[in-house]
Amino acid sequence: MNNALVNYGLLFERFLSGAMSVEEFQVAYLDCFKHEGELDGPLFALLDEIFGHVDSFTTDPQLLVENPGLYLDEATLREKVRVAESRLSSLKRQCVGRRT
Repeated sequence: MNNALVNYGLLFERFLSGAMSVEEFQVAYLDCFKHEGELDGPLFALLDEIFGHVDSFTTDPQLLVENPGLYLDEATLREKVRVAESRLSSLKRQCVGRRT
């Protein structure tokens, strides 16, 4: 199985379980994604989408009010990551299915 599938799955899980703060997740995710090697199409698309969401996260209430279509609060980011975790699990199942 692709290491990225496992690594990002663990990162998502740690964030969603509360083992990692939103700020810690933001730093870790952006660092991992920026230094990631080549990824296949569906996995890259998913992780690139989350990159955009993570990059749009802010705690600045003024930015959230002024441009809610651009900036995300913590609750919205968590929901985006929850959906991505589900999609990542589906990719893992597909990967395992191809190996059997």
